[in-house]
Amino acid sequence: MNKCHLNTELSSHEGTRCQFNGGRCAIKLGIDVHQDFYVVVEQVGGTNPKPPQRFHKQAFLEWAARLKQSGAEVHAVYEACGFGFMLQRQLSALGIACYVVCPQKLDEQNRRVKTDGLDAKALCLKLDRFVQGNRDALAIVRVPSEQEERSRAIHRQREQLVGARKRLEAQGRSLMVNHGIEPVQNLVEAAHFCRARCAAVDERAASKQPTDLARIAAKDCCPHNPIAKLRRPKATARTGLDDPA
Repeated sequence: MNKCHLNTELSSHEGTRCQFNGGRCAIKLGIDVHQDFYVVVEQVGGTNPKPPQRFHKQAFLEWAARLKQSGAEVHAVYEACGFGFMLQRQLSALGIACYVVCPQKLDEQNRRVKTDGLDAKALCLKLDRFVQGNRDALAIVRVPSEQEERSRAIHRQREQLVGARKRLEAQGRSLMVNHGIEPVQNLVEAAHFCRARCAAVDERAASKQPTDLARIAAKDCCPHNPIAKLRRPKATARTGLDDPA
């Protein structure tokens, strides 16, 4: 009669391979990235993930380097965010296979509880399935080169500046309408035109007598600035100007 061997099943195929091949199990790191620190969940082989750990940036890189120096195969994953791809480049320089994935909802059990540790654990479990061969477990983002990233930044900054200018123009037109003033179509062009006309007025006024300043202001008033519309002053005994009426 054949005897049954109990408690011989491991938690994953990876653990089985490590047991029979005598090698070290792969280490998976799920990372939740923040500006000043990282929250990391580590999984060794097919065992359960360890409790989350919080590292400062430099301390995490030193810890990850020690894991790699131990001879184990190390994988890491984190979500793409506004902090760029510097962490991926640093881990890759250490020989660690680091993946950047699309941001996604990590609450698979729908607990409606979101913490840094739970996010890092969910990423670690997805990475474990990915390493075992399930290529659909992670939605990997292509990491651009540093030159490509700099080129993208120039175009994105220009788009942001154009958007900011349009918002300011809309606010200016809204203020003019609220005060009963007819708005102009392009405030930027009107501002440049007014600036040029005002500079010409200042240059002419510097060479004129004080009695001629009123005539210059009335003649050279910018027609594109509704707030600054002036009428020619009526004739007075002091200035001697003629009434345009």
